[in-house]
This record gives sequence, C-alpha cells and structure tokens, in this order.
Amino acid sequence: MFLRFYRAILNAPKLTLTFCAIIFFVFGFFALKLPIDASSDSLILENDKDFKTYDSIIKNYTTQDFLILALSPKKGDVFHHDFLTTLQNLTNDLKQIPQIDGILSILNAPLLKSAPNLELQESLKANLTLLSAQTDFELAKQELLHHPFYTQNLISKDLKTAGILIYLKNNTRLEQLRELKNTETNESQKQEIQKLIEQEKGKVQTQNDVTITMLKNLQNKYEGLQIGGITLIASDMIAYVKSDLITYGTSLSVILALMLWVFFGHLRFVFLTLLICLFTLVVSSGIFAAFGFKITVVSSNYVSLLLIINVSLVVHLIVAYLEFYSKFPKASQKNLLYATLLTKQMPSFFAAFTTMIGFLSLIYSNILPIIHLGIVMSLGVSVALLFTFVLFASVSALLDKPKHTTKLSTRQQRFLEFCANLAIRKSKMIYFFAILCVAFSLYGIQNLKVENSFVNYFKDSSQIKQGLLKIDKDLGGTVPLEILLTFPNKVTQSSIDDEFEAEFNSLESQDTYWFDSQKLRLAKIVHNYLEDNPYAGSVLSLHSLVRLIGNLGINADDWTIAFLYKNARDTLKAQIFTPYANLEQNQLRFVLRTFDSNPTLKRNDFIIQIRKDLESLLQNEKVQVQVNGVMVLYNNLLQNLISSQVDTLSFVIGIIFLVFLWIFRNLKLAIIALLTNILPLSAIFGILGISGIPLDLMGVTIAAISLGIGVDDVIHYIHRFKAEIKNHSLQDAILESHDSIGSAMYYTTFIIVVGFCAMMSSNFIPTIYFGFLTTLVMLLMLLSALLLLPALLNSFCKISALRF
Repeated sequence: MFLRFYRAILNAPKLTLTFCAIIFFVFGFFALKLPIDASSDSLILENDKDFKTYDSIIKNYTTQDFLILALSPKKGDVFHHDFLTTLQNLTNDLKQIPQIDGILSILNAPLLKSAPNLELQESLKANLTLLSAQTDFELAKQELLHHPFYTQNLISKDLKTAGILIYLKNNTRLEQLRELKNTETNESQKQEIQKLIEQEKGKVQTQNDVTITMLKNLQNKYEGLQIGGITLIASDMIAYVKSDLITYGTSLSVILALMLWVFFGHLRFVFLTLLICLFTLVVSSGIFAAFGFKITVVSSNYVSLLLIINVSLVVHLIVAYLEFYSKFPKASQKNLLYATLLTKQMPSFFAAFTTMIGFLSLIYSNILPIIHLGIVMSLGVSVALLFTFVLFASVSALLDKPKHTTKLSTRQQRFLEFCANLAIRKSKMIYFFAILCVAFSLYGIQNLKVENSFVNYFKDSSQIKQGLLKIDKDLGGTVPLEILLTFPNKVTQSSIDDEFEAEFNSLESQDTYWFDSQKLRLAKIVHNYLEDNPYAGSVLSLHSLVRLIGNLGINADDWTIAFLYKNARDTLKAQIFTPYANLEQNQLRFVLRTFDSNPTLKRNDFIIQIRKDLESLLQNEKVQVQVNGVMVLYNNLLQNLISSQVDTLSFVIGIIFLVFLWIFRNLKLAIIALLTNILPLSAIFGILGISGIPLDLMGVTIAAISLGIGVDDVIHYIHRFKAEIKNHSLQDAILESHDSIGSAMYYTTFIIVVGFCAMMSSNFIPTIYFGFLTTLVMLLMLLSALLLLPALLNSFCKISALRF
C-alpha cells in the first residue's frame, strides 16, 4: 500500500502539489474564521454543578457585566473641587461610548439624607445626588463616607481613589437563545441554537473589545486612570492570545529558518521545512474552525506546538535523506527519496502516534479548554504526519540533488561520542544520578500547589496588572464570591370561616411583608461574619441597607425596610434591593469581593471554611446555604488540576507502554523506553514543587505534551539501535546509533527548545512558565535519551534477544 502511494507521489509530483494547493486554499478560507474565546465559559469544568447555580444567579438577579475604573486626584482627596470637575468630564466622555448602559460614581450615587429640610420620603422622590441643587455638600460628603454601598466601591478608605462602575448593555438576544436552549428537548435543535449563541457571544465580545479600547484611549487623556473587572481580564487575555499567535508564528519561523540554515547549510531545506509547516498550520486551523473549535488561552499554544512537532518530523526526514545521499551519492533523486520515505515511515508513524496519545490523554482532564487542546493537537499531528511525507517527497522530487551534504560540527560529534562512551563506561554513575533524581522528584511532588490569582497572570509592567492591583487593594477586591440563603416557603392553613386569618395571610404574602425580622437578623449575622474575614474586601447585602438607614439616624426595622422598598424609585431599588433580595425565590444574596492579590490567600481552604462556618452559624435557622460565584468556579477548576494530572499521566503512561510493546516486541525494551521518558518528566514536577511555581491551566498539559513529544527520540533511537545491532556488537551499535540518529535527536531537541523559549517573550505569565518548563523537560529528555537509554540498553539487553 505505502509502496504504491510513494511511487504515485514521486512519479506525479506536480499533480500532487496541485491537489495540496487546493486543500490549502479551501481550509485556508476556514482558518481565517477561527474564533478565539477567553470568556468564563472557557474556564470551567465540564458539567460543573456550581456553574448551573451561577447561571441561575445571573438570571434571577438580572446581573449586568461591568467594569471598574479607578481615578486618583492629583491634589487633595476625591472631594476636591478640581477632582470633581475632572470626574464630571470623565463621566461625559464615558457617556459617549455606545455599549455603556449606566455609570455610577460619587457624582450620581443616590443619597437619602443630604438635604437638611427634606424628610426621607421627600428625599426618595427628589432622587438626590452630590450635584443636586438641594444637596448640602458636607452632609452629602459624610453620607458618602459612611455609606455601606459606596465605601470600598466608589471611594477608597483613604479617600485617595474614586471608583466608577460602568455597566455594559445586556444582549437580550443572547439571553433569549440561552433560555430557548434550556427548554429545547430536541438535540439537533439544541445544536442549532448553540451555533446562534456562539454567534451572539462573538458579537458581545467584539462590542466589549471596542468598549475597552475606547476606555484605554481615555487613559491617555486622564492621567492615572486604571481599568479593572472580569470583562477586562477576558478581553485582555484574548488580546494576549492573538498577540502570542502572531508573535510565535513569526518569531518561531525566523528562529527555525536560522537554525535549519546553521544545521544543514542548504536554503532548500529551510524553505521546504517552512513550506510544510505553513501548510500544516493553515490546514489544521481550517479543520479546527470547520469543526467549530475555539482557540482559548490554553490552546493558544497550538501554533508553537504544531510548528515544533512538524519541524521534528521534517528534520528526521532530512537527516535520513542526507545519510542515504552520503552513502549512495550516485543514486537518483527518486531512489534517495524512496529509500528515505520507506526507512522513516514506521518510526515517524509511531512517534506521531505516541504524540497523539499524549495529547488525547488531555480529554481526561474534565477541563473544557484542556480537552479542546487535546483534540485540536491530535488532529494537527495527524495532518502534520500525512502532509510532511507528501510535501517532502513531491517538492524534493522536482529539485535536483544538493551539491554537497552537511555533517555535524566537530564539537557536536564530540558531544555525542562523549555521551555514548559515558553511557557505556560509567553506567553506575548515571544510575546513581537517576536515583537521586527520583528522590528529588518524590520530595518536590509532595509540595505541588495550585494557587493561582488572576492578578498574577500578567507581568508587573503591564497596564492590566497595575489596574487590577489598584482596584484590588483600594476598591474592595477583584474576584467575587456569592452566598445565597434560601428560606423555606411557609405553609399556611386558611379557614373559610376565619376571615381574619385569611386576610392576615393575604397581607403576609405581599412584597412589603417579606422583609421580616428573621431575614434581617440572619442578614446581619452572615454579613458581619463575612466582613470579619481578612480576605474579604467589599461585602454587600441587605444588611448594607440596614446599616445605611441606621447611619441616617433612622430605626432600621422590618417596617422601615418595607416602607423603603415600597417607596424607592426603580433606579434606587435596583441598587440597594434587587441585587440582594429575591422575593420570588425567597432568597437573600451576599456579594463579596476577595483580595485576589493577597499572597496568603488559599482559595480552596477559604471557600471550605466559609461553607463550614455558615452552616454552623445557621444550623438551627432552617435555611439552605449556597456558596457560589466566579471564585468558586475558578477554584473548582484549580482543584481539578492535580486529579486531572494524575488521570492524564496514568492514561498516557499506560497506553504508551502498550505501544512500546507493540513496536519493539520486547518487554525489556518497552520498560527501558518508558523509564527513559518518565524520569526527566518527574524531575520537572519536583522542580515545580520545590520552587513554589503553581500548577496552572497550561502547566497541567506539560506532562502529556512532553511525554508525547519526548518519546519520539526514544522510538527513533531504539529503531536505529535494533538495525545496528544486526551487524555490530552491543557497544558498537550504541556508538553507531549516537553517530547517526543522535544527530537528528540533537537537531530536533534544540529546535524544540528554541521554539519553546520563544514563549517566554509572552506578556502572559502562564505562557512564560509553560515555555520555560517545557524547554527544561525537553533538554532533560535529550540527556536521558543520550545517557540513561544507552546505559540501560548496555546493561540489561542481550544481543541474541534483539537480533530477530
């Protein structure tokens, strides 16, 4: 089958290239539409139960996406006349941005008792603000300073920072489609609705990006203006992903071209490799887009990964081709290519196959973006394997043989010889260091942690981190946590004969009677408990309203709250009532923002402690307690990383071991090959644990990726070793293998290392860690393949068992 396939390509290279060109342009059309997603949906566990609760909170409390701006006065405090003028000018500029639905700052924050001659009911009707004609400035200042809804939200405690809340317009079409999907029972219809949902989400993201760009333009006009909020984080993460895709694509191409020129000294191999990589990247991206996959923060590395894997395949073909050419200089171009394809087809297939296994193991992570990365890369590697052989053969068939071959430099040859001799003569020393490495790994793995903060995802010099830190420290925190208290529905027994009881029950069911003493008492208990937590910044609830009324010198009992609820304007009610009390669901809601930048915050322990304490505080109150919010969803994902790592590693190690048995037909060789790869990989996790670098969304993929790519060298080496052992002694076979396949391993590893080093130029901290750690593990895997592998082969393998 393969013989005919190769002959067809070599005999009709132009026709083959024409067919490839058609494929390139067809899938290139889809590749241009490949979407990028960094929304909260892309950072959740698959089938996360807490996400369903979170979704119901958004629906029941009609929450809006919002951004937070922070601005500090040049002199005085936030009530200085000049600063208020600046704030007014900024507000006018913000009103010009189409996507902004509402703006809340100290200028237009509703006030209840800042006009000395007005009663509470008159103040409610007058809708007083700081700029109202009837407002007394000093009274307004004092009310704002002691206002529970505004402190650490619109004003910092030191009065040196003012916050501006910007509410973004909701997409009603998106909300309708989500509701329609939840009620639809037909699966095909659900899929069609989901496509429409994705289109609307794309529109929302585009609108948000435009809004954030306009806000960033205002930073040039207003010195010291900072921007924060979950929407900003998502938008900037997408911007970083797009930037990294372009950066990696261009910088990696230049770096690879230079390295290929240095290694082989032929422009044909440089352009041929880049052509194959470009083709694979475009076709793979087109396939991803056609299947509806999105590029997330995690899978943004697919460009670098695919380029590196593709280059590795091409380099092995180039090295084999040059080796045949040096041995048979008078052979025709077609025969050289034919021999190269036949020789490398099986090791290349198995190398690509094990790489795909490594990526496919990511589907066991239960984390959507990691699952997508596994699927995306598995498809990409299969495309790379097929078209690397097709394009290498068809393009090379149209070219003449090179005028000369390229050999390793003397320094490189000496290095490979040194490794081979060291493995043969000093195997005990190698085993000693291997055992030390195992002990080091076991110690470090015990200290692995998964603590990650949004703030620390970005470089210190970046504007987004400076803004997030400012808001986190001065304006009440960043990542929200929500607590819901659900009260049981009262069962009333009405009697037809008892008109008084019937009337009383009717009155009790009215909205104004919902705010009873129990709810106010529990609101106070929970609110005070949350506020005492050192990691909690801004805490808002129904008790915030009780405090506000108390600060005004009014008795804040259930009657007063009910009166205020009945008489408050809809705009005021939307700020102080509806976000914290849902009468239909019979719920109280508490919203707190945590100090995400606090280095001592352990998110999982924090959430567990809050759940435990609240259940203890409310154990006799017959209420249901739920802890939810973005922080819970994010923590669920982080806590899944360790178990995900165990699952993916167990899967990939087991399958790769079976593949080794299938390839080598020898139990000892399979065990040796597996140990050679596991040892350097375990060392990386030891380094992670000891250095304190947290395991993150990208770091959790290192094991599967490195093991998938790293086994390539082992497969190629043992395949060559088994060929050499037929005509040489055990030690000579090792020397010959180092001299031949060792050069390809040397080339590919250093190309991979340089490729991953390019990731360290990113502005996204997880990408930098990923690039550094993967670079390190690939270097360790090369050393393991050049030292530990031959040492194990020399010590535990017999020639008679290998010559078959």
